[in-house]
Amino acid sequence: MKTSPDITEPAVGRARTAVPDTAEDVEAGVEAKAAVAGDGPWRRPPGWAWTLPGGPACAREARTVLGQALGALGAPADLIADAQLMVSELATNAYQHAPDQGPYELWLYPHGPQGPGRELRCAIFDGLPDTRLPGYSWTSGDCGRGLSIVRELSGERWGMCRDRSRFGDHPPGKAVWFALPSPVHCPPHFEP
Repeated sequence: MKTSPDITEPAVGRARTAVPDTAEDVEAGVEAKAAVAGDGPWRRPPGWAWTLPGGPACAREARTVLGQALGALGAPADLIADAQLMVSELATNAYQHAPDQGPYELWLYPHGPQGPGRELRCAIFDGLPDTRLPGYSWTSGDCGRGLSIVRELSGERWGMCRDRSRFGDHPPGKAVWFALPSPVHCPPHFEP
């Protein structure tokens, strides 16, 4: 069993086994990507996608998988720690504000034009297409500061959009994303 994801090829993760462990897993991911791309109006964008469990395990799984993926990309430890904190906040919001609105997914993908300024984004997808932001207050106790943390750590490079799941029948929902605050090398297979 590998301790970090094989990110030399785009892969589609599976529930509970979020990163490919064998050549068969990578082949299954590539086949799933081809099936998703299909001929319909929606095409799966480049990058990686992993399914996440619902409930409190959602944030833990997202932190673990993202840390492994960024480590495999050679990201520095401080960037990985900040990214894990941000993804934990987004995954927690997903299961708290969209309970029973799966699927829950973690996405890691390039965004923007090719070249040195191309950013790597991380997103949490849930099956609730409502894109209203939850309210928060700095005086409300322990809750409500997650998006402020994401905003600060991402250098205000975050957002949300309606999108479709990268798995199964591609149900609609929303993705809340953040850009990694410093450049991380995107493997060449991400280039269109």
